[in-house]
Amino acid sequence: MYSSTIHKLGKENTCVIESLISKIVSVSAFCNNQNIFQPYCVDYYWEETKMKMDLVQQQGLKLNMTQELQQAISLLQYSSADLLSYVRELTLENPLIEVKESRQSPFRQSRSSSNKQSFIENTVKEKTNLRDHLRHQLIDFSLSKQDRACLELLIHALDSNGYIKDSLEDLAIIMNVDEEVLESKLYFLQSLEPAGIGARTLQECILLQLRRLKIRNQLAETIISDHFRLFAEKSWKELSKILKIKMTQIQEIHEIIKQLEPRPGLKYGVDESTYVTPDMMIKEVNGTWHILYNDKIIPQLMVHDPSVASGSFPIDKETKSYYAKNVTQGKWLVRAIEQRKETMMNVMNEILKKQSEFLTKGKSALKPLTLKDIADTLDIHESTVSRTVKDKFVQTPHGLMNMKSFFSTKLSEDQGDVSASSVKLRLKEVVDSENKNKPLSDQKIANTLKTLYDIDISRRTVTKYREQLNIPTSSIRKEY
Repeated sequence: MYSSTIHKLGKENTCVIESLISKIVSVSAFCNNQNIFQPYCVDYYWEETKMKMDLVQQQGLKLNMTQELQQAISLLQYSSADLLSYVRELTLENPLIEVKESRQSPFRQSRSSSNKQSFIENTVKEKTNLRDHLRHQLIDFSLSKQDRACLELLIHALDSNGYIKDSLEDLAIIMNVDEEVLESKLYFLQSLEPAGIGARTLQECILLQLRRLKIRNQLAETIISDHFRLFAEKSWKELSKILKIKMTQIQEIHEIIKQLEPRPGLKYGVDESTYVTPDMMIKEVNGTWHILYNDKIIPQLMVHDPSVASGSFPIDKETKSYYAKNVTQGKWLVRAIEQRKETMMNVMNEILKKQSEFLTKGKSALKPLTLKDIADTLDIHESTVSRTVKDKFVQTPHGLMNMKSFFSTKLSEDQGDVSASSVKLRLKEVVDSENKNKPLSDQKIANTLKTLYDIDISRRTVTKYREQLNIPTSSIRKEY
């Protein structure tokens, strides 16, 4: 009666079948002695055995990220200079990779007077010793791989002044960690030397240095923490009334702060100018815009396989294994660089599709665009887009631009396709053209934006954007 049931288990479960038959025979004998209805007891044991089988049968899915995949992800976020440095280091370790240097970039223009402005636009200032100084301090700490990776990302994000201008949200996307995790590592970075490093604003930079003083001044910390604007605008009478302190006390605190370093990163390294070659160029050909990738920015690589060239000559097992390992590494590097190029081109093409008006009208025509918009269109992860645009430059009809500058949040739902970046650009134009003897207040700037450009934003929004552009208040801008 149970042959059909046993047959369903199949040949692979022979041991289970034998055990089950043994139990059925034992139960049958027991039932005969006890006058118990046999099928009930047999079904009980059958169900019990089947349940045990179900418990031990497990199915799982595990994703192992190989070292090659991790390196490919790193290559994607490298700038051209960093990638070139990485390639050269790898060629020193791997003798089977040959580098063919290019003589001249196809995008490099002659430095004549006619294109002097273009050369100036492509010149940036770069500090190198600050990052090395911070990395050297990390040697003394026992850190996990994730902690070191987060700190390395933050160190790389520092500008020449020692500030972090990128938002933690964007950096967290690159690392694929929670923003809170990255913020905790930022606090760790801020504990290193020099004091004030890793600050996001001037206010935070000064506050970090005040907290490091041998004799801490609580009043100074309170003023910078809670009343920084009044202090910076020298509205000291109002400040003295709020805190119920004397003007002389504020003056003493001013003298203390004057001794601090507002740009702690500047004292490291030598101020040198380096020429930035764009990764891509947007060019109009017969009325159609095309994206050209600068293939010459990364040298052409060739991978040699001596085991193939040796022909019939015998090669020992160890040497053959060494050749195979290095050939595989070389071929992977070539594929990873090609994949990086393909991803950058795909992302830039989608950016231009969504920012087409920028090509003819300039930066003021940039529309709201997020990393997620591009990721959804290309069916890739948002972090991939973030890595792709990081430290990549494009030569456009309106000058050299960082790929990140094409992204901007939407101002508000009722403002249509007006982006925050275009509003900031208009705000800067208003401030630049104002009467310096009677500079505009934030409310008057808001009114001017509404009148000239039909941009309706509040005074608070003007204040926020003005501070992000590092534009001082009207009282500080005033010229006598």
